[in-house]
Amino acid sequence: MESPVIFFIFSCISVAESEIHTLEYIYTALSKPVEVPGVYEFTAMGILDNEQIDYYNSKNKTKIPRQMWMSERLDDNYWEKGTSSRKSKEQWFKVNVEILMNRMNHNYSGLHVLQWRHGCQGEPQPDGTLAFRDGFDQYSYDGGDFLSFDPGNLQWVAPVSQAVPTKNKWDHSQTLNQYTEGYLKRECMDWLSKFMGYGEKDLKNQSAPMVFTRSKTTKTPGKVILHCLATGLYSSDVKVDIYRNDDSMTEADGVTSTGIRPSEFSADGTMAKTYQLKKSIEILKSDLDIYSCKVTHRTLDGLIVRKWEPQSDLILWISIGVTLALLIIGAAVAVFLCKNKGKCISVLCSFGSKDTVTTDRSSTTTDTETEKQNLTNGEPNGTCIPEADN
Repeated sequence: MESPVIFFIFSCISVAESEIHTLEYIYTALSKPVEVPGVYEFTAMGILDNEQIDYYNSKNKTKIPRQMWMSERLDDNYWEKGTSSRKSKEQWFKVNVEILMNRMNHNYSGLHVLQWRHGCQGEPQPDGTLAFRDGFDQYSYDGGDFLSFDPGNLQWVAPVSQAVPTKNKWDHSQTLNQYTEGYLKRECMDWLSKFMGYGEKDLKNQSAPMVFTRSKTTKTPGKVILHCLATGLYSSDVKVDIYRNDDSMTEADGVTSTGIRPSEFSADGTMAKTYQLKKSIEILKSDLDIYSCKVTHRTLDGLIVRKWEPQSDLILWISIGVTLALLIIGAAVAVFLCKNKGKCISVLCSFGSKDTVTTDRSSTTTDTETEKQNLTNGEPNGTCIPEADN
């Protein structure tokens, strides 16, 4: 019995140091289709500093932007070339998933996953440029490391015996290894700098985020829940912190977070235009005046600091009165409609939608022995190398 497939996402996607910028591309191929919404036989995506900037899947077969500035700043030719490149890679992965299944002695009844991740990291310099810091080109099969490129020694590293034939073949091609090094250190860095510039220019034209605080009574006497919402964010790299005096509260102190989520979409619904983030904590009502919410974002010159105002009984009773009045008016209208139209219309209203979580199910990828080909679209001898038309 074959082990179940693991949907694997490379663990080093996140970069802890905020001053380091990362551009990466992740390609994922499945050995067969699955009946799971949002999971396709092949997907490809570009990611800039943990934000998806473009996307392709085997169903729609079109490379599309995931950020408004990508859509506005890159012309149709860019997206047409990108679509052609992704289609070519989709076919490459289809062939190589089968090659690896045979090499691993896996039968065709199980589901297997091949993933390729490549990209670069840049560090800002005093003159405003980005200097190359690191590059990576990695393949994974069924959630396990399969093959990776060592740019320092210009060779491939095979952590498993099944990857050795591919390592030997690729190391034999100095053209491939030199191209891979050149892509990571130069071409990828050029695109990283360009995309960072596009994003920063777009941010400079946008307004700062809005920050709202609200306190809500709980069922526990003497306690309140504090909410701090930052919304209207044109990039998702926001930091929202709840402070008790000068101490930042964490999950260990009871802070909860909705996580970054879209707050506004483009007209066609395919891209998030703005984002929002809300954090909350339950505290003693008597401690309200020593708590504050602090928000930092790239569109801000400094911090936004908000305090929570105690909810007075007068405001509470006014709110209850207004709510009751609206309910009475609504009931009267419903009765009127029922009497005059001969039927009643049921309307279901909601003050807020349920939290939804979108997951990108990535798997693993690798590559190997296809027939030797001529150089086409920057892909030496049939090997799968980074797309030159990012």
